[in-house]
Amino acid sequence: MGLYEFAIYDMFTPTIAIFAFGMVYRLSRYLFLYKRTAQPVWRRTSFVHRIYILIDAFLHAIVAAIKRSKVTFVTGIFLLHLFGVIPILFLLSHHIAWWSYYFPPYSILRPFAIPTSSTSSTLTVTAPFTPVTDMSNGFVNTIWGPLTIILNGDVLAILAIFGTTFKLLERIVKKVKERLDRIRVGDFVALVLLLVILISGYLATHHLPSNEIETYKLMLGIHILMAELLVILLPFTKFFHFVFGFWYGKLHEAYDLWRRGL
Repeated sequence: MGLYEFAIYDMFTPTIAIFAFGMVYRLSRYLFLYKRTAQPVWRRTSFVHRIYILIDAFLHAIVAAIKRSKVTFVTGIFLLHLFGVIPILFLLSHHIAWWSYYFPPYSILRPFAIPTSSTSSTLTVTAPFTPVTDMSNGFVNTIWGPLTIILNGDVLAILAIFGTTFKLLERIVKKVKERLDRIRVGDFVALVLLLVILISGYLATHHLPSNEIETYKLMLGIHILMAELLVILLPFTKFFHFVFGFWYGKLHEAYDLWRRGL
């Protein structure tokens, strides 16, 4: 059994099980160890004011991040997340097919699929006619139209790779400046895994470093296996703090302000 078969058939179920255990563990610690204070009395606020408070809670954190470091904000939030990992993970055509296989309702997003190749994206804009095909959808047709020139797997992967590499190097420099004896493997493992996932996925998509089927399966196997390892480790890394701490934290902050009527 090769790496591809192992990742597909043997690791999927353990990955979901360990991830679920990790999420339950982290959420339980947060809920049961959270120091509750006396709840203020509800005060009446308008619906519009509550929406304003909710938006302000998130915008305030974003503005603070920009003030701390504009370079870090651009590479971390835009290149790595908004214009990199998030659209690749949830809207790349290959990934939509994967999500739909395990969760059929996800197929509702198929019309928004992002093409994997910059070549197919260019054809979307420059082709003088629609290709004749027996398929239900045209080969290069996409709802994104001219945007596919930049909104495609190639461009997004390169942006994400650049953002991940920058964040990794930035973290190394920061740790070295602090104290070498305080460097922990856990501070880097998630970013290293993410970088390997992005690079191996890009290589597999383009059938690199060769067109041989075994090479393709090896690259795809590395891509899937590293993604499974990242999912397993996610609840135990700092990535969890961002995913849960930021989003839940800001919702909780807005909720507290609602109660106080501020």
